[in-house]
Amino acid sequence: MRKSSIAPSALIVVAASASVAAAADMPLKAPPVAPEKVEYGNLYFGVDWTSHRSLVGYMGVLYAPNGMEQSGLRLSALGLTGRYRYQGDTSEFRGKFVSTDALVGWSNVFNNGALTLAVGVNYQDHNVTPFDPSNSVQGSKTGFKIQGDLWVNPTPKTLVFLLGSYSTAFDTYYAIGRFGYDLAGNGAFVGPEVGGQGNDRTDQFRLGAHVSGISLGTAKLGVSGGWMHERGEGGGWYATGNIDFTF
Repeated sequence: MRKSSIAPSALIVVAASASVAAAADMPLKAPPVAPEKVEYGNLYFGVDWTSHRSLVGYMGVLYAPNGMEQSGLRLSALGLTGRYRYQGDTSEFRGKFVSTDALVGWSNVFNNGALTLAVGVNYQDHNVTPFDPSNSVQGSKTGFKIQGDLWVNPTPKTLVFLLGSYSTAFDTYYAIGRFGYDLAGNGAFVGPEVGGQGNDRTDQFRLGAHVSGISLGTAKLGVSGGWMHERGEGGGWYATGNIDFTF
């Protein structure tokens, strides 16, 4: 079993107009690991796109000092950057941002899944052009962040995954739920996903589908996409992708 990372995905921090699917929200079920092989963490990269003209890239790392198969300490770091646009009353605004996380957590690993809780610090910097006096999500802010995720394989061919996070920096939140089924029996799960994310300026709802755990040599690939609705911007489409390397 491969434990999901606590960093975001992943998900993951929200841009002022559209947010990121953190990499932490890419649950995977790997083939059984040989007893002599110990996996200590994940290194992952990803991208998130929406038809509301936002594009975000991210990378992160998760480290388990005692191994991912054991309950215990989890350390993670995440960095992301992106661009977005949104329509104001009289003009269009363009934003770009960077965000970083550093989290410390604990994972309880059980027979067919794991529950992880983590806390730490989140830094965000948003630059909006031209300056928007009605948008409070501008400038730099550092906040406290809390995150939790749960993944379970109720059967060898099914997956349930839940993740939620909140940062006091611009009141940023992210949540996602997934169900997956291993159609081909190769460890890749296919199924629906539903999520919500936002901050002081905007909120976004997502409904789509995902494929998680596609084997690419020693790496795992995940993709998802579907419909979204954003406050003030209306409906649209989103697509995400990430690649995960264990070490």
